[in-house]
Amino acid sequence: MKAERKRTFLEQLRAAFVIVIMIPVLCLGGFIFYSSHRYIKEQRLMESSNLVIQNQTDLNNWAEQCESSLRYLAGNFTLQEFLKMDVNQYIEVNKALKNVNPLLYNVILTNQYYKNIAVYTDKKYHIDTSLIKNSSAVTDEDWYQEIMNTTGIYWWSSGGEMYIGRKIVTAYPVGTIGVVVVQLKKETFENSFQMFQQIPVKIELKAGDTAVYQYGNENDSDSWGFDQSRALADTGWEISYKIDKKYFSQNVLVSFGMPMLIICLVLFLAWFCIRILTRYLMRDLSVLVEEVNEVQNGNFDVEIQSSATEEIHVLAQSIQGMLGKIKQLIRQVYAKEIERQDLELNLLQAKISPHFLYNNLSAINWLAIDCGEEKISEITTEMATFYRTALNKGNNIDRLSVEITNIKSYINLQLIAHENEFDVEYDIDEGLLECVVPIFILQPLVENAIEHGVEELENTRGRIKISARQEDGCMYLEVYDNGRSLYEKIGSEAMRPEDYGYGTQNVHKRIRLLYGQQCGLTITADTTGTTSSINLNMKDLRKQIS
Repeated sequence: MKAERKRTFLEQLRAAFVIVIMIPVLCLGGFIFYSSHRYIKEQRLMESSNLVIQNQTDLNNWAEQCESSLRYLAGNFTLQEFLKMDVNQYIEVNKALKNVNPLLYNVILTNQYYKNIAVYTDKKYHIDTSLIKNSSAVTDEDWYQEIMNTTGIYWWSSGGEMYIGRKIVTAYPVGTIGVVVVQLKKETFENSFQMFQQIPVKIELKAGDTAVYQYGNENDSDSWGFDQSRALADTGWEISYKIDKKYFSQNVLVSFGMPMLIICLVLFLAWFCIRILTRYLMRDLSVLVEEVNEVQNGNFDVEIQSSATEEIHVLAQSIQGMLGKIKQLIRQVYAKEIERQDLELNLLQAKISPHFLYNNLSAINWLAIDCGEEKISEITTEMATFYRTALNKGNNIDRLSVEITNIKSYINLQLIAHENEFDVEYDIDEGLLECVVPIFILQPLVENAIEHGVEELENTRGRIKISARQEDGCMYLEVYDNGRSLYEKIGSEAMRPEDYGYGTQNVHKRIRLLYGQQCGLTITADTTGTTSSINLNMKDLRKQIS
């Protein structure tokens, strides 16, 4: 199994500090960004609203001044008296015209919004004038009909120009004696929109559904961030203001630049301080790790330095005490080894008598218990159980319970050797424990499951399951592991017996020799893992050992 690089405590400590600092700083940065964006949007929305109100006020004043001068002109006594005169009174008409023309020109000159004036009457004067015109040529015009049908001032647009008109009505005798029409200066109207030069705005002036005037963007935006419509004084026209939504989000990143720079500086300073602080906090622990590495390399004479930090001091003292016990145990074991040299030679010559092996394992166990070495005691106990059940007094078959005890001891030894890197599960039908089976048939399967299964897992914890069940007159002993190496080699097909390893081939052949060709070992794999299954015919198994 490929060893995964483990992060050092220093790296974890620095990562913890970074996370603890970055979370509030980034939250603060996000809040600043959100607040800045919202503030800029609200400010621009307020500025836009104020500009619209100011522009609306200016346009209302413009319209009021245009109408005021028109009302003055339509009610002017001199003009009304002129229009009531008999056109055949040439001298009087000529004399009155000398007063009317200056009056009309004076209105044009004094009102900065007027471009031209025309007075229409049904009378035909003998003297031509550009300001007094006969109405016969315009009576069929829509605007003329509208003026005649209204009591107030009528506004309209024609040919890109704006006009206002009103009837000239006399009190005595009561009646309409003419129509006065004023052509407005378009540029004076447009000048009021200069305040929107820096804003992506679309302004439309409409008379009902008809567009009278448009300022700004000619094409509609996908979305508007500001959209208001207002009536233009008493003109009957409506003016709408639309501002592109993007305008309210412009330059947000620019305004956020300084806070972002400050946040980056804070994070940089925090990281610099974290490196210094963690290095200071870890100096004693780093020394202790170096000393433990010396012990790991076999130097048991290293002197463990103490520390001012209480936890590290306790750990250092514990390690120093453990080293003393280890050296004492080594001396004791060495002395015992010397004492047993002659006996071991005899044991080797006798090919290690099982009875003597059990006694020595027991002696090691009691020595370990006496020295407080629980791990050594556990190992020797499991080894004694394993060899006792494996040698089995020379018997080649025994109860299934003995085989299960043997494999449990073997697995416990492997768990100790592998530092509990995998999990083991047993699913044994208790009704099968008294059935007699060949001994030492599960150990090669479990060994394969460990070496070629769980040991090759990198990012997944290993798992082994041992089960015994009865089905269709057969006993099935199965060893499952969650390794995928065999599946990657052979896929989901069963492995061929000729491809088995030495140990598994031996198990397969023993079973077939004892129980026939219908029994044996089968090894299969799939995406979840590998399963080694032994099938035995129940009618060939004895319930008790004679």
